[in-house]
Amino acid sequence: MNPNINCKRRRLASLLLAGMAGSALGGWSGAPLAQTHQHAHAAAFAAISGDENRVVVLTSYPEELSSRFQKAFEQRYPGKRVEILWRQSADALAYLRRGGDHEVDVYWTSAPRNFALLKAEGRFAKLALDSEALPGTLAGFPISDPDGYFAAFELAGYGIAYNPAAVKKLGLPPPEDWRDLAHPAYRGQVQLPIPGRVGFAPVLIEAVLQGYGWTEGWAVLAGIANNASFNSGDSTPDSDDVVTGRKAARMTIDFFAAPAQRTVHPDAPLAFVYPPKTAYNPSQVGIFAAAPHPVAAREFVDFVLSAEGQELLLDPDVRRLPARKEIYARHPEVSVHPFAPDNLAYSDAIRRARQGLVATLFEVALVAPHQTAAPLWRKLHRAEQENPGNAADHRAARALLTAIPLTDAAQQDAALRHLFDFPDRIPNQPDPPPTAERLAIEAEWQADVTARLDKAKRLLEQIPL
Repeated sequence: MNPNINCKRRRLASLLLAGMAGSALGGWSGAPLAQTHQHAHAAAFAAISGDENRVVVLTSYPEELSSRFQKAFEQRYPGKRVEILWRQSADALAYLRRGGDHEVDVYWTSAPRNFALLKAEGRFAKLALDSEALPGTLAGFPISDPDGYFAAFELAGYGIAYNPAAVKKLGLPPPEDWRDLAHPAYRGQVQLPIPGRVGFAPVLIEAVLQGYGWTEGWAVLAGIANNASFNSGDSTPDSDDVVTGRKAARMTIDFFAAPAQRTVHPDAPLAFVYPPKTAYNPSQVGIFAAAPHPVAAREFVDFVLSAEGQELLLDPDVRRLPARKEIYARHPEVSVHPFAPDNLAYSDAIRRARQGLVATLFEVALVAPHQTAAPLWRKLHRAEQENPGNAADHRAARALLTAIPLTDAAQQDAALRHLFDFPDRIPNQPDPPPTAERLAIEAEWQADVTARLDKAKRLLEQIPL
């Protein structure tokens, strides 16, 4: 027997045993144990055999999506088989850097940062893409790799899920824009995810900041936060406060609202709206340069990006937005068109550069002082309604309640942004502690927020009601 094959078999056997060992050795996070063993066996066998009738796909997609594409591809290519390996983004990156990119053919997931890092490390093969059908940009900003090493597969849109009956009970029309959720009638009726704790939330918060600009964007977020409870972003329809009507609205991502829209009682529907100033975040697909089954890999990627594959995203049990432009022309019933020319020119590069900074500011300025700020907002709203003659004082109080302890010019400093970068997360390892310099800056921000709220309190106490 060829000694190189023997060596490869031994290496794969070791990888297989490591995969079975569980999360302590970087096992298949989140997958049932039996499925873990099945996937590891399949990947090892496929890599050894070099069988082009197999394609090994690493993803974090849920089964209701991945299984549809798996089944459709296997029907389209009789005799081909798709082996699905499931990992969340942090686990996936660590696994691929340990050599998993030699055992897996295709990376197919929502993890833009992972794709950018893996491309920079030279781990992807170049794709052949139809730039007319797959534009690769939204409002001038890339959703696919400009050099062609990975491509947008689908888009997640950010917006407002709301309970029409609950909103009507508040005496309000359905929300259409982010700032609608700052209306005083929404007090205690909005759910708002925290960007440092909820995976999809950083893009949502950036949609507001980029849509309105740094200063006004934070003012809009402050008004919404006054009405909000901060949530994790995860719930089932039975426990969902917006579905049940205990809350009126939630800032969220479209595919999280979709399951509830399918299962709620027809007398209490959940609606979803994309505000004009919103973002569409891509999920992407790429082929590894060391893919053991490169022909089958290209067939799979070509299929998921084809018109036939992209149509599957509109299935009622999937409800994702295609990255193929022509699909929208064929389906006018789709309520939003991400490629419309007047959409927000959202930059995910800006989001990535300041994500940690924005997350920390959100905690310091909106989450931590929430209990102190909420009664001041109530006083302000009452003063605006009952004593309109003091408009100048109202404006001054509102400015104090909505200001952020960092100017637009200051937040653009690359060194400051870098100081607040999220660390590369290592599975099963705690994050490193913040530096003394960072803690000192946070303390300054906290002092600034406290001083402004104290000043707003004194000012509002002087306004006669």
